[in-house]
Amino acid sequence: MNHKFRYPIPTQPGYHIPDRLHAPRGKPLKQGHKQLMKAIIFDCDGVLVNSETLTAIAYKRVYARHGLTIAPKAFSAMLGMKQTDILANLRGEEGGLLPAEASGELTEEILSLLGQKVRHTPGLTTFMDRLDLPYCVASSSDVPRIRLSLATAGILDRFDGRIFSSSMVANGKPAPDLFLLAAERLGVDPGDCVVFEDSVAGVTAAVAAGMTPIGYIGGEHLPRGHDSKLRAAGAREIIQDWHAAESFLKRGIRS
Repeated sequence: MNHKFRYPIPTQPGYHIPDRLHAPRGKPLKQGHKQLMKAIIFDCDGVLVNSETLTAIAYKRVYARHGLTIAPKAFSAMLGMKQTDILANLRGEEGGLLPAEASGELTEEILSLLGQKVRHTPGLTTFMDRLDLPYCVASSSDVPRIRLSLATAGILDRFDGRIFSSSMVANGKPAPDLFLLAAERLGVDPGDCVVFEDSVAGVTAAVAAGMTPIGYIGGEHLPRGHDSKLRAAGAREIIQDWHAAESFLKRGIRS
């Protein structure tokens, strides 16, 4: 199905969409002879960068200051969602929600940890060096947080002008809006996009957008059995590392 959506994009200095990104280093990764993909969409948190553990620490600290305790399972169920949606649904074990006025406090705590400690996932840059496809990042985080994470991890320059946030669309993941926006701005059909995601919400959004979701479980934050949840949500394949992602692209997509 051909999705055509138009969304207003916030004006940012230097914000543009390159026609195509050709990897400057390494041997180009050639695809197999089955269905070929034309673009790659990366989630940010837990896929490009190992940020989810740091984010969980920030949530626990701030909730604790307000007398609330977060159950690990409750937080993991919110993976992939934007902060406003998490705060509207994540209750402490005591049954209470974080006060609305504490949202800024939470944001500051998250940014402080990310700015000091976040790193890209192992093997990512080698994988990206060999890509000969346009790619972008589409995340539930807001643009400043995405840029901070990518910059701290040393990969911001790889995504110049191709950073998409749930703040740019009406509905965040698991709705397809964000991924449809990314495909439109890259100039490709949604059906020709592969999405690397670590969350059920993200995989669900990719399926709804008519894309091919790949479940990435190489992040340090994921509980055992998470791969089964991603498959149940519609992940076409599960990968543990970026070497496996390279193998998948070489094989091509089985229809």
